[in-house]
Amino acid sequence: MIPFVSTLHRNLCALERKFANATDQFFLLRYLTLLYAIRSNNSPTSVFRRTLWYCHLSVPVAMFGSYCYKAYWHLSHTVAYSFEMFTVLITLWIMVGAFVRGIIFKRFVLERLERFLCDRTFREDEAAVRAARFKVQLQNNRYLVVISCTLLLETCLFSCTNLISQAEFMLVYKGHAVGGFFTQLLYGFSTCFWGSLYVLTFAFIYVILNVFREEMLILVQSFERINVCFDKYRPCLDTVTSNGQAEAAFWDELQMIIKFNVQRHVELLENLAAFGTILKPFSFVQYYGSFTLIAYYSFILMYKGVTTLTVVYIGFIVVLVVESYLFCRSLSNINDLHSQIGTIMCDLEWYEKLRFTPRFASVYRQVRASFLIIIIRSQTPLSFTINCVGTISMSRLAELLNSSYSLVTLLFRLKNEILTNFTTNGNI
Repeated sequence: MIPFVSTLHRNLCALERKFANATDQFFLLRYLTLLYAIRSNNSPTSVFRRTLWYCHLSVPVAMFGSYCYKAYWHLSHTVAYSFEMFTVLITLWIMVGAFVRGIIFKRFVLERLERFLCDRTFREDEAAVRAARFKVQLQNNRYLVVISCTLLLETCLFSCTNLISQAEFMLVYKGHAVGGFFTQLLYGFSTCFWGSLYVLTFAFIYVILNVFREEMLILVQSFERINVCFDKYRPCLDTVTSNGQAEAAFWDELQMIIKFNVQRHVELLENLAAFGTILKPFSFVQYYGSFTLIAYYSFILMYKGVTTLTVVYIGFIVVLVVESYLFCRSLSNINDLHSQIGTIMCDLEWYEKLRFTPRFASVYRQVRASFLIIIIRSQTPLSFTINCVGTISMSRLAELLNSSYSLVTLLFRLKNEILTNFTTNGNI
């Protein structure tokens, strides 16, 4: 048994290293977005492949339609409120959130970001930079695998508990379940699969943000090289009669470093701005969708307690809180690293180290202007907002949890007025 486990571990580690060394660091993301119909694998040319693709797209539409029908049936044929009706509505809410998140992903933006982030020519000759990028790619692959396995485990728990005992998760017509056991099992798995898109879309966002964070960190370290250039030529420049050849070499090297870093800085900001077209609407759905779901499932757990039917909600709440935390932390880290560029430039004390000489007066002015522009630009916060309403930061996570708690409190205050009808019409 032990040799088998050891061999399996070695093979998994070898496979993990192989994927981490792949030139395309988004191959797992690409396959998952294809599986969840966010984008196709180019444009299907043959009639058979096009038919398969449209059949694949029709499944989530059919699932969404079935839950719309169930919601309509409960609202129009049920006199009193019931937990069953609210469960259908909240499941429909998850479906809407999942599909909106999927629609938010723009294929051409994803492809542009993947091309940019897979281009590792910036400082690719340095072993430390290659090791840092390898580590990030390894982390991203592990994260996608872990989140996929977690969702699979959640699906199995759901199938063994809620699916077989709650009619609101079954395929129904006019309030009655239709089809046999395998039909209901397939329907339940489809519900879990397409509902998990709500969580997986965040995983796609987080993986891209993680790569952006690492590239911004590499850029910050690259700006620190300016001080190395100052230290390298300081003995020559501090003399009363400086060596003209050494001074020319200093200005050439300094300009090259500035140009190299500024070009990368501009590229990162342009691609972050393009990513913002996805992030802004996504953050809006993320904040208000998670706020509602956390409050609703917390209310159910507090009211009904932990049972075989409600235990699955604990995992979902944990996932929602963790993904909100990672989202806010990632954006805060990128903003902090961006502002750190300006801090590094100020700490260089370049205004004292740069020496004016008539021979290099033009270069001197250009370098000073470049330093000032870099400082001003890096001290301007990156505009990560919730659809132009509020800035995304760690304080926003605290607001999310406080809002969820407030909604739970409100629901409990209304308990005596409406929940007496719930217990007489069904359980969750």
